[in-house]
Amino acid sequence: MTKKDTLLAEIDALVGRRSEGTYWDFKRCHHKNKADLIHDVLCLANAKHSGRRFLIFGVDDSDYSLCEISNDPHRKTQADIAGLFRDIASWFFQSRFPDFHVSEVTLDGTLLDVLIIEDTPHKPYYLVEKYEKLHAHHIYTRVCDTNTPVNDAAQPHEIERMWRERFGLDLYPLERMKLYLNETDSWVPSNGAKEDLIKHHRAFPEFSIRVTEAEEIMARNEEWTCGEIRRDNNHAKYYEIRYHQTSLARVRYVSFDDHKKSMVAPTWEPRGAGRFYFYEADSISHALQKWHAACDQDHSATLSIRGNSDSSKQARSRWGHNLAIPIVSKEEIGEFLGHRNEREHVEPSPDEDEKYELFLCNLLDFDDWRRQRETT
Repeated sequence: MTKKDTLLAEIDALVGRRSEGTYWDFKRCHHKNKADLIHDVLCLANAKHSGRRFLIFGVDDSDYSLCEISNDPHRKTQADIAGLFRDIASWFFQSRFPDFHVSEVTLDGTLLDVLIIEDTPHKPYYLVEKYEKLHAHHIYTRVCDTNTPVNDAAQPHEIERMWRERFGLDLYPLERMKLYLNETDSWVPSNGAKEDLIKHHRAFPEFSIRVTEAEEIMARNEEWTCGEIRRDNNHAKYYEIRYHQTSLARVRYVSFDDHKKSMVAPTWEPRGAGRFYFYEADSISHALQKWHAACDQDHSATLSIRGNSDSSKQARSRWGHNLAIPIVSKEEIGEFLGHRNEREHVEPSPDEDEKYELFLCNLLDFDDWRRQRETT
């Protein structure tokens, strides 16, 4: 099922409920007033719901009949709505407004617009300057099918819930760590320790990151340490993540190219006689790679493409001289590689040149597959 099919099925189910709810709101047509649009987006973005939120244009909220949206004189595109928010970005707390995009769906032959608001941990979203009838420092939300009125504000317990989500206080420690790794400026050297050995989070010092040597033979000789990247005095170490004195995870990273570059080792899955390398979007490895590149000012998120094979030339024509390890979701991995028990078993190639060739081919194939998936 494509993304468009998934969205259509979801919108069809919501319209079929013949009611509005916490995370979806129907509009017969697009907003005439910009403040009304901003208010609806803020209410949905701050609502208590795990998942995407939907502002659906082309559904009458009184009898839930479908209304063709193509002739709406106030119809707005993705660029129109994004421009509205960007123009007043500095009016939002920390200049941050909700992440959203607009998609079209055709339901029972009727064209609808759907403004999809992503679920992010940056709540509460609110204005710090008055915009028309919207008040500064008023936090709006949505409870059941009702928005907070423009002259009112969310209840204290709702506001507390948003701040707890922002700081990850209700998450398990490893999930909190993923959140805090995005705050690269909040990590400082611990007292009495060398800067490159131990760091802790300034606001939550019970979370720390330590560097340990990779003494195991396997860690020093895995594929990523010596096969897919250039063999120039490579060296493997581990980031150890701790909550108080409990070790939550150990993630390997590698310095290579005579220590000019370093990066967290990506995950891999077998594909044919080679391997497909990737960072899983919600994984601790991906979070650490972003943290590693930002904190160490290491620009090794890309790898130099080497060789003059057909695959190397094709990769250069597509990406220039450097390629990036793809960031993928679990859903994409399953669709691209197939289910584990259905994959054909092939003996891995022992030849290093062939391994590198297969490494490039797998990345090119995935890029082709993703582009086709996004356009269907």
